[in-house]
Amino acid sequence: MTHLKSLFKEDDSLSAAERVAMGSLSISGVSSVIWVVTEKCNLRCIHCYEGNREPQRELSTEEAMRVIDRLYDAGKPLTFISGGEPLLRKDIYSILGRLKELGFRVILSTNGTLVDKAAERLASLEIDNIAIPLYGPQESHDSFTRMRGSHERVMRALGLLRDLGMGLTVKTVVARSVIPNLEYIFQMAQEFGARTIYLCDLIMVGRATLLTQELPSKDDWRRILDWIIEQMILGNEYPEIEVDIGLHPSTAIYVMESLRKKGYDVSEAEAKMRKRRLSVEGKGYLSISPTGDILISNYTPIKLGNALNDDLREVIRHPLYRAVGNSSKLRGWCGSCEYRDMCGGSRVKAYIYSGELLGEDPTCLLH
Repeated sequence: MTHLKSLFKEDDSLSAAERVAMGSLSISGVSSVIWVVTEKCNLRCIHCYEGNREPQRELSTEEAMRVIDRLYDAGKPLTFISGGEPLLRKDIYSILGRLKELGFRVILSTNGTLVDKAAERLASLEIDNIAIPLYGPQESHDSFTRMRGSHERVMRALGLLRDLGMGLTVKTVVARSVIPNLEYIFQMAQEFGARTIYLCDLIMVGRATLLTQELPSKDDWRRILDWIIEQMILGNEYPEIEVDIGLHPSTAIYVMESLRKKGYDVSEAEAKMRKRRLSVEGKGYLSISPTGDILISNYTPIKLGNALNDDLREVIRHPLYRAVGNSSKLRGWCGSCEYRDMCGGSRVKAYIYSGELLGEDPTCLLH
């Protein structure tokens, strides 16, 4: 989680999600888990990292409950339930219900198209946050999801969840055809009362490998960040919305340096980043696949164990996991960078582009 506004708005308070993650980290060394409970999906989004492969065998309900026990033993880390489309699992309410019964903070990531039938049930379970993607106005969004009418369903889902008082995140991918829609996305997030916008870099895996023309340039990212600086950090546009950047840790370093050049004191933000490296791989974050495999990230195939058999507290002692979390082990410009301990570079993108988990992040905005 790279929360730009709270980093640079002189706010020392942690969000509820960050408090849970840091609390679990102090107990077990595991801070947050993305659990991909299914690869099944009713959409065929052009950028999906799952691609066109056949869905894997999924954990049974009984096995899913065993995974939850493992998570509980690991200190109840911040838990993201994702897919695929999680609402396609017949036992999804049993999984969510058990997590909430045990006191987990749960973020459900759904494409929004099935929420109209699920909203009241999700509200009754008191799911802490629902994250729904939006790629732009109707034509743009439906083109991205390859499902006519998906935009309309997302609008309806956001309205239903807002009216039920649910916590909302609007997420999107930073791709060249999406960038012109960002202001619309921010406006819709504000209209529906979302407290967070999640901007994730386009990751070249799965179907996205066919989208090289959609890759944003470093200058594209710099322009987005310059707009956020002027509108939301120095200005007061969208005052209730936090900006969370996914898989692009150097964005926060770029913002810090930009503010420093403008004459602003960034010492508090720098101190915060020195306490918690921005790149989360190897630093308490884990991913669990539909089969229970424990991965460094859901974007990489690197397996560390299986949640049915392995204690998460032991998994994070795996030599590879420890190496990824050790910034002194980094190579290339990430290894020699003055900000390596604060940033760490995206270990996912280092692996995707070079096959080296400890290699340099080619998307770094400082190089």
